[in-house]
This record gives sequence, structure tokens and C-alpha cells, in this order.
Amino acid sequence: MQTKFIVVWVAVLLTALAGFPPVAAQPDAVAVVVNEKNPVNNLTMAELRTLFAGEKHFWAGRLPVKLFVRARGAYERVVLLKLLGMSESGYKQYWIAQVFRGEADAEPVALFSNGMQKEAVTAYPGALALVSSQDIKAGMKVVRVNGHAPGEAGYPLN
Repeated sequence: MQTKFIVVWVAVLLTALAGFPPVAAQPDAVAVVVNEKNPVNNLTMAELRTLFAGEKHFWAGRLPVKLFVRARGAYERVVLLKLLGMSESGYKQYWIAQVFRGEADAEPVALFSNGMQKEAVTAYPGALALVSSQDIKAGMKVVRVNGHAPGEAGYPLN
């Protein structure tokens, strides 16, 4: 019994030391990123909602939009749900309905790290994702939202 307690305590301690902050501790802005070849430079909040709700399927030039979202528990996921005005269960139900009605092939791909998002954004020309501004990598193009970049006054995705 005491061995199990020690194992659990060590696991908790190692997790804390590994730097896994709780979701609420994420203070930085969340950037909207696209593939660097995408010509878009600015999106309004309304356009962003339309894109992440799967209501707009193509960028200019008929380039298909490919949505990548963070998995449950990530701060970027919290920002996405706030943007859409949905709960986690409402989001899941929304996408099930979209697929059932034939308005989407599948719900957006949920990725477990910003590194995975970077790989996806660089691989798909029509990619769109939300990434912590601290984790922006080469190959990701940051899109302004309502004319503001992450970190600027008036930036809406904090």
C-alpha cells in the first residue's frame, strides 16, 4: 500500500517538474496560424468563427481549408471553444451533426502538441490552427485578427 502511494507521489512530482502547467496558467496570446504560402494576412473574428465552425470550406483561389485544433485540455482548445461559444460537449455534438448532414467530411483533426500543429500547418497549404504565441515556428504564418497581431493592444485571442 505504501509502495503505491510512493509511486503515485513520484509520478505527480515528476509531472510537476516536467513543466506541465495547468490550463488556467497559460498567460500568453493564442496566434492564428496558416501555411506560409497562404495569402491571407488578416481575418476578422467573424471570419475566424466561420472558418473554425467549418462553414467556409475554401480560401481564395479554391484552396481547401484544413482545420487543425488542439486536443482537450490544451489552452488553445479553451480559446477555440470560447471563440465558437461552445462547451466541449456542444463542440462534439456540433461536429457530429455537421458530418451527419454531409456538411463536413469529419470533425477537425485534434492534435496533442504545438509541434504536431507546426508539422500539420507546414504540410497542408490550406491549414488553419490556433497556436500559443510562444510556440510559433518557422513555416507558420501568423495572421492578424481584427488588424492586431498577438501581443498587441486590442488583440482578441488572449
